[in-house]
Amino acid sequence: MNIPPYSPLASHWKLNRQTTFLNHGSFGACPTPILDKQQSLRLQMEEDPVKFMVNKLEDLMWESKNSLAKFTGCKAENIVFTSNATSSVNFVMQSLVFQPGDEILTHNHIYGACLNTLKVKAVASKARLVICDIPFPLNNEEEIIRAFLNCVTPKTKFALIDHITSATGIIFPVNKLTRALQEKGVQVMIDGAHAPGMVELNIKETGAEYFGGNCHKWICTPKGSAFLYVREDMQKNIHPLIISHTYDKPVGSKRWSGQFMWTGTSDYTPWLCIPEAIDFMGSLMGSWEKLREYNRNLVLLGRNLVLQKLNAFAPSPDSMIGSLSTIQLPIPYEQPEYSFNYTHPVGTLLYSKYGIQIPIHMWPEKDTKVWIRISAQAYNSPEQMQYLAGAIEEIFRENKI
Repeated sequence: MNIPPYSPLASHWKLNRQTTFLNHGSFGACPTPILDKQQSLRLQMEEDPVKFMVNKLEDLMWESKNSLAKFTGCKAENIVFTSNATSSVNFVMQSLVFQPGDEILTHNHIYGACLNTLKVKAVASKARLVICDIPFPLNNEEEIIRAFLNCVTPKTKFALIDHITSATGIIFPVNKLTRALQEKGVQVMIDGAHAPGMVELNIKETGAEYFGGNCHKWICTPKGSAFLYVREDMQKNIHPLIISHTYDKPVGSKRWSGQFMWTGTSDYTPWLCIPEAIDFMGSLMGSWEKLREYNRNLVLLGRNLVLQKLNAFAPSPDSMIGSLSTIQLPIPYEQPEYSFNYTHPVGTLLYSKYGIQIPIHMWPEKDTKVWIRISAQAYNSPEQMQYLAGAIEEIFRENKI
């Protein structure tokens, strides 16, 4: 099998042409023009560090916040920059206060790092962590809402839900689910790690008290670029994890957001590239809408081709899929010594023999299965999806695993 071509738009990325990269969802991939922008900013910083840090940085940060706020449907004063969505969850969980016996609610599709954050908080607060069981395969959105509401009790104070899950690629009905939980008196944080850029996003319309999202995934900024949104009435409860100079700066309506800006000497350039990345990615196919449609159609193509080769059924409706999709592989699960950064033998074979970079993961904790997750970005092509399906067919036809 010959390695297939990327799409013509791959010319904007530095991806290795000897691989078939179908894992944009894990860390993103930054286009060359945005890397050039970052390098330009870094050169400015090194030419005169004092001028850049003292005289220019704050204005540049607010320019980026304004651009991001417009793109995500909220006010710039209500967002702060973080390194990743997991950090955003930690900002909130480290700030909130729970009483012994309070219940913290989440679900079994949750991202592992965020689950660890909730576990630590629950133990420290003597609260109870409740994990609702969302079925997978999944038939419709109502199954998600029903699973959450069945776990709510008078002691439930807070819920962490996903916008788009990492484990299964499912788009949650976040607006409906948030309202349903809030009607029960539950505060809601949305882990929107994959949402900015993958779906059209309006954070204010979700109604959530808290929202964390990545920019380095589907907006394609440099790594380490993310944000936390906090609704205005909740900002008094959320504080920086690192207290530094801007904590007591009197800046009016920017007071809450401003106190998070400066944590000390660091490389702030990933955040400063957000406006250019939004504009660049939106220009690739003429609009963000067309880009999202291309990515989604490509993932659905890949999913259908792999399902045909495995003679399997889709684990969720097409309507619940964006630019990520997960498919169960017909092999038994074997417990690895340690799961973080573990590479499954199927993943090793796909990369070593076929040059396909794609994640194979084990999920959930109970009754664990083995899954392959397909991602698509503008640089991918239909030929790459066909190549993946052919490789899967060959591996399982010849019983190489």
